[in-house]
Amino acid sequence: MKPLKTYITILWMLLFTMSPLLHAQDEAKAIFTRAIDQLLTNQMDLSIHITTTESDGRSTVKAYDILMGSFGNTDMMRMIMQEPERARGVTIVISQLPGEEGVIEVLTPSNGKVRKMKATPENMDRVGTSYILSDYASKSLQEMEFTLSGKEEAEGTTCWLIDTRDKKKADGKIARFLIEENSYRIREIRVLNPGGETASVTRLSQYRRLEEIKGKVQPMHIRTEDMKGNTVTEMQITRVAYRPDLKKEDFILEGGTQ
Repeated sequence: MKPLKTYITILWMLLFTMSPLLHAQDEAKAIFTRAIDQLLTNQMDLSIHITTTESDGRSTVKAYDILMGSFGNTDMMRMIMQEPERARGVTIVISQLPGEEGVIEVLTPSNGKVRKMKATPENMDRVGTSYILSDYASKSLQEMEFTLSGKEEAEGTTCWLIDTRDKKKADGKIARFLIEENSYRIREIRVLNPGGETASVTRLSQYRRLEEIKGKVQPMHIRTEDMKGNTVTEMQITRVAYRPDLKKEDFILEGGTQ
């Protein structure tokens, strides 16, 4: 799972016709961009309910109210925990600048203290902020490589197979997106290890059009199966709204520094 970050706008790129290979790469990029661009990925207010089930059948439940916004070059997210009851009111704010590690602030209501830490992947997992789609949505196109690997039928729907990889990482991992040919909706994300084996599968469903902003949709249900950890995570989005009125002040934590 990748860190949950505020999405940024992804711009369309021009298609080149210098060679069939370049054309194929840019076609894949254009398909991916169109798929991401129709998602509401910024200036938003949502509530999510997450259930993680381990291989032995044990389950944990978490629920959050979340604000996500961008202010200049700064992406910000505020998460207020609603479940479990013992952690209710714990508030997490994450601030991120392009090319920087970012900062996590955690307010514990029991003592009114704010603890700060770097937004490393380990710390992001520690505070429970994981969401696979957002990391791909927030990357600049220049940081990624794209390959159109063909098409696949999924429950009677034809999907493009778009393989993406991070140019800066040499781990050999590939994220394979199944994007519906007729709607450009992301149906599935498969993370492949360097040997080509599937490490995790994320399925997006229950898409809903957002009335507040034309042309945007939101998958209301996201299910991730982690083959390595042998866990299944179900995320249900119970509420989502476009919030163009968000201000930086909405992400400031009031409390003493710990």
